[in-house]
Formats: sequence, structure tokens, C-alpha cells
Amino acid sequence: MNSKFNIYKLKENDTLISVATRFEKTPQEVAHFHNIFANQENLIGVAFPKDLKELYIPHSINVKELEHLPKVKFNAGTKLSIQSFKNVLLYQIKNQVFFQKREYKHNYQIEVKYIKKVKDNNWFEINKLNKVKDHKLDGNLYNVIEKTEEVLYPLQLLISEEGKLIEIYKHEEIVERWPKLKASILENFEGIVIENYLLYYEKNIFDKEKLQTLLFKDVFLKTFFSQAYIDYSSHYSVKRPLYFPLISRIKDVEYEVEQKIDPYISKEKQILIEINGRVNDKRVKLDFESNLDAPFFSRFKSSNEKVEGTFKAKFNLNSNHFFIEKAELISELELDSIHKNEISIELIGNSLVKKPKKALNTIVNKT
Repeated sequence: MNSKFNIYKLKENDTLISVATRFEKTPQEVAHFHNIFANQENLIGVAFPKDLKELYIPHSINVKELEHLPKVKFNAGTKLSIQSFKNVLLYQIKNQVFFQKREYKHNYQIEVKYIKKVKDNNWFEINKLNKVKDHKLDGNLYNVIEKTEEVLYPLQLLISEEGKLIEIYKHEEIVERWPKLKASILENFEGIVIENYLLYYEKNIFDKEKLQTLLFKDVFLKTFFSQAYIDYSSHYSVKRPLYFPLISRIKDVEYEVEQKIDPYISKEKQILIEINGRVNDKRVKLDFESNLDAPFFSRFKSSNEKVEGTFKAKFNLNSNHFFIEKAELISELELDSIHKNEISIELIGNSLVKKPKKALNTIVNKT
């Protein structure tokens, strides 16, 4: 007589959620089917019983196929951290900003090179290439803002395993590059507004701590290093605060998100991560409209209008080295007009390039 079910032998670290994800079922569906045939000691509630060894599953689930599905090899437990890699990675970045009922596009390429491990941290070199100008932003001040950015590259950063910026390496080289670039800008642009902006930017360049804060207002750096690398817990899902630089002039907007990772590697040999959440910032509408870093108008009942907004992101990571192969992110804030930032990051080049260091340094001249 044929059995009414298949048997799946539970493995170490299997949980109801991880197994359900693997079966492409909900945890409730897995538990309900198993409980039809299980005895009292082996009934599943919100989790597997402590001594459960075997799980009853439908015939429609092929156990032999499941045995061959590779699992994500976390660094420790369920923690995902940045790994070393030998290749130079080239990314295409498409960034659309919606601000005051207008849309702006920023398209460019980023080259990421892993240099070496420094204790528990990672040393990277970043180059920004092939920027495409949005003609809506054409103007002397915007052109100066674009030009001043060149002083940063090549940019060398020390990043923690969790994607936090520890230090700017070779900061003195950025400072040394500034006088020549500043002189070049002043030859082509004039006016008190331009001069004041250069003084402001110069202060940020010379002050290493201020420059570090400014750098992580960059949407690529924020997305690439500090979103995917967390401890996902035994449930492969974590609720946490997430901070994103939606409005560059002020402190990052706080979202409360649920971040999930598929514990099994996809057919494309990628790690899949999904983030969804809503604004959970103490600042109210008038605080944001006044460009405040901390809540002020929230104290007054007459202006205590809570701000709504959403955050959504999907990451496809390389299954061996955990770097991003593709990412899509949308952050939104509902003020009088919707503030929204849509970012697409896609790996377009991945090659072992052995060039002298000077050759890498010349890339910045293309921007």
C-alpha cells in the first residue's frame, strides 16, 4: 500500500520557515499537512518540536531534488558579511530622483576593486566613470558640484564586515588634489555663489570626519556596502531600523523594515534578499520641509502631521563572494510632493585586471 506522504529528514539548522521557503509553501501549509499524519509528540505549532527528526510532506514535493539544492554558506551562523574577491567589478548605475514634482536622472558607472583584508575590515578602491549629464540639471552651480566630486577619485575606503565606513584611506591624497582642481574650476566659473560653494566643499574635504559623513550620503556607497550585510537570525528574516539618504541635505530618513534572505541559492547561483518597510521617523512633515536633522515641530500639536513613506529593495548577490550582481531600491517620503529615489545597480563587467596602479588612477580623468 502506497504511503500518503513523502518523508523529509530534517537537517541541522532547519526551521519551519526555512523548510517552507525551500518547499515553496507557507509555514502554515507545511505544519498543517504534517500534523494530519503526526502523533501528539510530533505536532508542529509555530515551530518544529525540539526532537522532531522527520517531516511528512506531500508527494508533489520531490525530496531527492530538494537534497541537491545548495544552501547559502553564511559566515557564522546566519550572518552575511562582505567577502574578498580578486576581480575588478564594473557596475552600471541608474538613479532617478523625484523632487518637487520634477524628475532627475543620474546615470554613471562605478568600478570596485578589492585591495586586501585589514584585520577584520576590508580595503576597497572605488572609481566613478562615464557620467551622463541630465540636461534638466545643467547650470553653472550644478556643473561645479559635478566637477568638485572628481577630487575624491580614486577613492580608497576601509569598510567593516557589516558594511560600515571605518576610514578613508589616503585622505591626504584627496587634500593634495584639491588646489589644482579648485584652480581649474575658478578659471571656468565665477561668481560669489560658486566661491561660497567651493569654500563649503573645501571644509568638508579637509575635515576627514565630515568627509566620511558626506560620503555615505552617496546612494551607491550606502546601497552597496550597508544594506545586505546583517545577521538574518534562524528565521532568515529580521525586523530592523534602516537609514537612507533620501534627502541629501539632512539626516537620513529612518524606516522600519523587514529584511528576508532565501536560505537556498537560486538556479542562477545567486543569493536573494528582499527588504520591505515604512517610514518610522520621529520628524513630522514640517521638520522635513524645514530641512531639520532632529524633530522640532513634532512638539506642537498643531503641526504634528506624521509623514508616510515606503522602502523596498531586492538584492541578487554572488553566492561565493557575496558582492552585488543586481540590486533595485525604491525609497519614498510623502510630503506636499512625493520625494522618491529609485536606484538600479547592475554588474556589467567582472574581470581579473592586472594593471599598474598608475593606470587605475588615470581612469578618473574620463569623468
